[in-house]
Amino acid sequence: MIIDLFRQGLSAQEIIYYLIIFLFALTLSFSFHEFMHAATAVWLGDPTPRNMGRLTLNPVAHVDPVGTVLLLIAGFGWGKPVMYNPNNLHRFKSHRWMNIMVHLAGVTGNFVLALIANILFLLFAALQVKFPGAENVLRALTDAFSYTYAFSMMLLAFNLLPIPPLDGFHVLEELLPYRLRHTEGYMKFQRFSPYIIWIVFIVSTVSNVSILSYVINLIETPFEFIISIICMPLYMLFQMMGL
Repeated sequence: MIIDLFRQGLSAQEIIYYLIIFLFALTLSFSFHEFMHAATAVWLGDPTPRNMGRLTLNPVAHVDPVGTVLLLIAGFGWGKPVMYNPNNLHRFKSHRWMNIMVHLAGVTGNFVLALIANILFLLFAALQVKFPGAENVLRALTDAFSYTYAFSMMLLAFNLLPIPPLDGFHVLEELLPYRLRHTEGYMKFQRFSPYIIWIVFIVSTVSNVSILSYVINLIETPFEFIISIICMPLYMLFQMMGL
């Protein structure tokens, strides 16, 4: 993504502008994702995330340096995983479903954030036309929430991939028989499967065919459709108000 900025022949001022926008959108998307994991685990009875300082929206507590750099450069990444103790979850009877709730909390948070970001994007884009005198400020806000939407959707889709250590895998894992999860073959799969992402990324870079981006876009599609349906009345309301 940063490479694309330089390829577009933008000025130094424009590159700095987009870097600030990217960092705002990235830190907000990562922080909300990890905060939702922490908040859900605490709500279900485990104090571990709170004790580790993860029950916060402060990006310093959640941003993983490698995951952030990869997202800026390659277009995919991750935040610092939230640690929790499944044995402490006690709000409901089923530990399996409580674990699933914790693992799905991050992508659920990204969906909610993407929805809010899209609403704010529509609002500021409409106001930008209505108030040309404040065009620079409104344009910055429009861009900020446009990229927040994009990054939140990317994190949602990427984390739903059924590959360790992503959330999608942990949800799938909870649905597997306990006996299978302790076999030697399964343990080996857990150790080596993360390299699948790196192999796909390297192949995509060499072949100039972004397989991972294609899969992520495919996963994003139904969620984008739902958000567009939810936001349609708001878009029509803005039109009726002359915004």
